[in-house]
Amino acid sequence: SYLGQFGAVLIPLEFTHGSVFQRAEAPFSIFLEWAARADSDSPQRLYVAQARISQLPAPLQDDFPTPELVAKTGRGDVYDASIWLGIAPTHSPLHRDPNQNLYIQLAGRKAVRLLEPDVGQSIFAAVQMELGRQSSSKIRGEEMMKGEEKAMLETRVWSDNPVENHDERKGMEVTLEAGESMFIPQGWWHSMKSVGTGCTASANWWFR
Repeated sequence: SYLGQFGAVLIPLEFTHGSVFQRAEAPFSIFLEWAARADSDSPQRLYVAQARISQLPAPLQDDFPTPELVAKTGRGDVYDASIWLGIAPTHSPLHRDPNQNLYIQLAGRKAVRLLEPDVGQSIFAAVQMELGRQSSSKIRGEEMMKGEEKAMLETRVWSDNPVENHDERKGMEVTLEAGESMFIPQGWWHSMKSVGTGCTASANWWFR
């Protein structure tokens, strides 16, 4: 296959199995071999997360040209650009970015919940208080990917039950189809998860 020729390329890979979560640089072939046999019920999950386009081989970089909207908006300064690749179900926990973000869905579908800065901050602060923590909302580590914090944030963000969703101010939700994109303003909180089954692929550009 086309991607198979890049199997030796090292990419950032996330491994999840139950409560176990690990990140590592690994050959792309490991993900491709897993994806060929995986389905939605596979207990072990692999996800290509934030693979920097600038570090991909030249032929792959050429597949992801900077969108004109990004190049001609603001200062035209691209802070970073990445690809995200997995087999549904996939989930990105609640977080915010320090720069504007153009997010493009390439394959599969993703639901996105977008919250204004003060709404997202109040949800994050409430979870931190319940956990007895004082973690920074600007610098996020593996705690956002596993354990109680991940589960509590997911419940607060995605539950439509007013008992579970303590913040009465609702955010916005959109489902991105393949070929669609969305602009995420700087500092706005967001969480994403795949819809349906099969491969899901996305690319994004952070810019200033």
